Amino acid sequence: MVAEPMTDSPVALAITALPGIPEIAVGDDLAGIVAHAAAAAAVADGDILVVTSKIVSKAEGRIVAADDREDAITAETVRVVAVAEHPGGARTRIVENRQGLVLAAAGVDASNTPDGTVLLLPEDPDASARRIRDRVRVETGARVGVIVSDTLGRPWRLGQTDVAIGAAGVRVLLDLRGTTDAHGRRLDVTAPAVGDEVAAAGDLVKGKAAGLPVALVRGLGHLVDEDAPGARSLQRASADDLFRLGAAEAWREGFTAGADVAGRDAGAERGPGARWSVVIPIKPSASAKSRLVARDREALARAIALDTVAAVAACDAVDEVVLVTADAAIVAAVAADARIRVVDDGGAAGLTAAIALGLGAIPIDRHRAVLLGDLPALRPVDLATALAAATAHPLATVPDADGDGTVLVTALPGERLAPRFGPASAAEHRAAGFAPLPVLAESTLRRDVDTAEHLAAAARLGLGPRTAAALVVAAG
Repeated sequence: MVAEPMTDSPVALAITALPGIPEIAVGDDLAGIVAHAAAAAAVADGDILVVTSKIVSKAEGRIVAADDREDAITAETVRVVAVAEHPGGARTRIVENRQGLVLAAAGVDASNTPDGTVLLLPEDPDASARRIRDRVRVETGARVGVIVSDTLGRPWRLGQTDVAIGAAGVRVLLDLRGTTDAHGRRLDVTAPAVGDEVAAAGDLVKGKAAGLPVALVRGLGHLVDEDAPGARSLQRASADDLFRLGAAEAWREGFTAGADVAGRDAGAERGPGARWSVVIPIKPSASAKSRLVARDREALARAIALDTVAAVAACDAVDEVVLVTADAAIVAAVAADARIRVVDDGGAAGLTAAIALGLGAIPIDRHRAVLLGDLPALRPVDLATALAAATAHPLATVPDADGDGTVLVTALPGERLAPRFGPASAAEHRAAGFAPLPVLAESTLRRDVDTAEHLAAAARLGLGPRTAAALVVAAG
């Protein structure tokens, strides 16, 4: 990071609402509308436009049918941070949503939308800001910055304020670390979140009722930088957050981990709960994990699969593992484990066919689950916790860490199970009636691996021994 110099020069700041923005509807050319209004207001180099996220969402068609707002919140949630129950059954959920923001209700808004619908946040607020910035530049020639803002609450503070959830062409963080103050003292932590400050300032002149969703901020030209990163760069990784969970959620997580340790120490099962048959389909290592670039990709793919199988077999809630594969090396590696039953995939054409073979080998009166075979950081306790929660639902599912794909599906005895995997499968499962299980985004159960980035994220949670050893060999 480059340290930003502090300045003693006074700044004259002018903030005005941008007139000329009509009511926005789905499909409207919002970038063009904002650019036209900016031209009429004689926008100049160094100006910053603060655009309310609601009109961005409307233009981008982020209005979805939702008879129950809570279901929409669940669909947008990738990690539950805290839940507060209120009298009468109401509750407030603080969650991490698909955009990586931690906020109440996942940013799902039911105000100023037709009955039976809700408004979601823009899918990629930084990209939305870039489109508006680029159009303003084309229409006016002005070098401007754009911030997409939304209203958030703050821990330990009453009320709400606007923050930057998207940005283009404007610095959102001034890193002053390494510089000195007026007395010559070194600054070690100072990094003003100027993107949020500008967003909050813009909100002072905007207003839902007044129909003024865009603010023009003038006087901060030193923040306008076409190469500046977007607002997502402001988001702190959950692993680095000192307040990652609410009190109740942290207690439950600690209790579950403690119970698992106590159960292992006593040499006993964690409880008399349901016993599951878990199907794990695994492609031959020679063709698996084609998106991983490694010195010996085949060995790494095999190690990932075997660490996954070992973790599942070690889970107290699992009665048997049904491994569907034609990989001879994997079959040989698990041959001595009585908990693992191998079903030859017989050249099954694709993942769906392999899963059907595995499920066909299990009586329908059993508790059944299907799990991906690429979870090298999986801990048995994380799987056991999910399976315990699954006993409350006829059909249930756990999405991957991105919230788009699926890592686990479950079915109670007697329920027909026809799972889907791959991109968008999480939404398909919800539409088919599968209940999303409350598994934290940073759970090892949700860290499947397809790319080097996925593998690095799993490594931060602690890889299984075979995968760790294979990486050492690959690095050598």
